[in-house]
Amino acid sequence: MPVQLMPTFLSTLAFGIQFLIFVYLYSSHRVLFFRYLLWAWGFFTLSRGLRLLRVFIPGTLGVIELMQAASVMAVFCVLSAGLLYRWDYRLKRRDVVIACLLALGIAILGDFSEAHLAIRATVGLVLGGALIVAGRAFWPRAALSAGYRGDRLLATSLCLWGVHRIGAEYIHAEPGSTLHLAVHTTFIALYFVATFAIIIMVLDRARSEMRSLKELNERLFDGLGEGLQLVDADFSIRHANRWLFDHFGPVGERRCYEVLTADGQRCPRCPMGARADMDKPSRMEVDAPGGRRLLLSCSPVRQPTGEILLLELVADITERERLGARLHEAERLASVGELAAGLAHEIRNPLAGIINATTLLKGDETLTGEERASTIDAVKREARRLDRILSDFLLFARPREPKRREGDIGEVVDDVVALLRNDPDRTAHVTFEVHVDSALAPFPFDADQLTQVLWNIALNGVEAMDGAGRLSFDVAGRNGEVFIAVSDTGRGITPDERRHVFEPFYSKKVDGTGLGLTLAQRIVAAHGGRIDLESVPGAGSRFLVALPVQGT
Repeated sequence: MPVQLMPTFLSTLAFGIQFLIFVYLYSSHRVLFFRYLLWAWGFFTLSRGLRLLRVFIPGTLGVIELMQAASVMAVFCVLSAGLLYRWDYRLKRRDVVIACLLALGIAILGDFSEAHLAIRATVGLVLGGALIVAGRAFWPRAALSAGYRGDRLLATSLCLWGVHRIGAEYIHAEPGSTLHLAVHTTFIALYFVATFAIIIMVLDRARSEMRSLKELNERLFDGLGEGLQLVDADFSIRHANRWLFDHFGPVGERRCYEVLTADGQRCPRCPMGARADMDKPSRMEVDAPGGRRLLLSCSPVRQPTGEILLLELVADITERERLGARLHEAERLASVGELAAGLAHEIRNPLAGIINATTLLKGDETLTGEERASTIDAVKREARRLDRILSDFLLFARPREPKRREGDIGEVVDDVVALLRNDPDRTAHVTFEVHVDSALAPFPFDADQLTQVLWNIALNGVEAMDGAGRLSFDVAGRNGEVFIAVSDTGRGITPDERRHVFEPFYSKKVDGTGLGLTLAQRIVAAHGGRIDLESVPGAGSRFLVALPVQGT
């Protein structure tokens, strides 16, 4: 390549490479003034490329015009970036139109401007002056000058570039001469300095934003009323907030389980090994030093390096559990008091019947044998009723904790259906349907208690059908829960009755205790589940028992 072409070629190559650098930076730092500079460097690159084309292919039509128009648009974008940076002035449509008309005017001059020094000098003065104004706009204000070195460097380089642009029109040097190389070397040097300054500006702002974001995160991190820590695959605590420091002392580089657990051993349900597959937070409770109880909520955090850490939110639920236990006890005592009042009402009628019957047996000697036997049967019947009321009351007042063992809920349903079928006095005209999902896996539950739950619900359904109809059991699992639906074709339950069916001693049956569904609801709640009721008067009812697969 001829020596006289080297400056043009090198400057074009430099423009292209640095334009690509700007494109890469803009992909992650989308600042508006930087977008204008990106456009400017694009136009500069286009202008230098056209100049190189003109050198290699002389006489190409329209190259000079496009080259000059691109230079005008490049300087316009630099000036727009400076105005936006300094005074937050955003381009309007009229500004773009004026710039395009100016570029078009200079392009029309074409070779004429190349041949006349006065026109070239005027164009150089306008474009150089615009670069100087842009440089002044980028000079930081006094209050900000200490923090932004790139701004001052860019302002200086643009001002010098503007001076060079004006002065270069008055320098006549033969291509390849020392003076020609000096002019182009100065231009390339100023261009490199401006590019370097813009990169520094963008990185300075990125660092400033990162510092602000870091400070905000640390304030949020430390301002939480709960603990927060980042744990790596070796269980080492990478970072912890002030709450953990205040409650457990220095925790840096310690194992998380050494800090949080009372025995210093790993948590039984620790999700660390499965963190790569977690799609939602994993929660667990652990016993902490000092008799405290902690609730941990763990979520995976993926690092740019591919490493997966565990973010643990630590809540001290010791006092909450104590208050909850006290509240539960207070509610239980209140319920017992309410039950005592209901119990007194419920046992009054059987006791009155027994007293009347015994008085009749004792005082009336004219009773026939059949009348005496009938009276004794009435005493036995009322005594059994009293026993049933008292037994249900004791179950409700002193509930037993579920003894969970892994089992097949389908077997429990089959047992309940078998018990009902073995009671022909009640179910002689009842059809039973059982549907159990074959894919349902065994899970832990108290088989005896759930048998009682399904028995109480099913018995209510049989009695609601007056001993004739269809009773259905449907068992399926989804979303970590097992659902047992018990449906009947009875008379249904009115909306007003639905509000009271789970209340103690509420019953529409003559000999009912009103505790069957209340006990069922309490047992299901002890398993961490719930009972929902759907009913349409005249069309039957559907009780839906939902149980968690893992239990609580």
